[in-house]
Amino acid sequence: MRQAVKLGVVSALFLFAGGVLLSSCQKAAQSSRSPSTSAKVAAPAPTDAPSGGKSIEKVYHLSTDSQDEHGEVIFNHEGHAGNASYSADGKTLMGCTECHHTSQPKSALKPPDKTSTSDTPLTLTAFQGGQQVQNCRTCHFQDGNVPDGKEMPQASYTVDGNAVTKDMNNQLAYHINCNTCHDAALAARPELKSKAGFAGSKDCMVCHKKN
Repeated sequence: MRQAVKLGVVSALFLFAGGVLLSSCQKAAQSSRSPSTSAKVAAPAPTDAPSGGKSIEKVYHLSTDSQDEHGEVIFNHEGHAGNASYSADGKTLMGCTECHHTSQPKSALKPPDKTSTSDTPLTLTAFQGGQQVQNCRTCHFQDGNVPDGKEMPQASYTVDGNAVTKDMNNQLAYHINCNTCHDAALAARPELKSKAGFAGSKDCMVCHKKN
């Protein structure tokens, strides 16, 4: 009787171990056939930001799904929006439309900006009163992640005195917006070069974390 019980227990253990081994083999086979899930993939275009009395985050994490070695950027929204020292001249408080360029009348747009989604300029008061704010990726998509029925916007601008036309993807739109202002600030105030945390257009890893 004891031998029968022992035999039953051993058989059950063998069956359990076999099931675990089979499951592991199946998972390994599936992994070998499909791409690694650890690789970063392009995220779908986000929806517009909430509006109507919503609070605004002090800090935003940008490029969290970056596709290259330049990782996310911690963007101090509170400083850029509420501190005049963050502007190019260090004296003039930046308006919301400096970055949120679609949230202003078409007559106020400056090249290469083309799209207007509002007849009134965006302000904090307007936002809290219900004015909607578009997320950058509403228009500026990641390469390879353009939604069906949409097109990547293009823009013509000057680089080193030469006119160029490029797809204004998410990465390029961010860099033109940020670098233009940072380089203007550096030209006006060279002492910023030695300020911790300040970056010119060639100081990539001051802003970016490395992936």
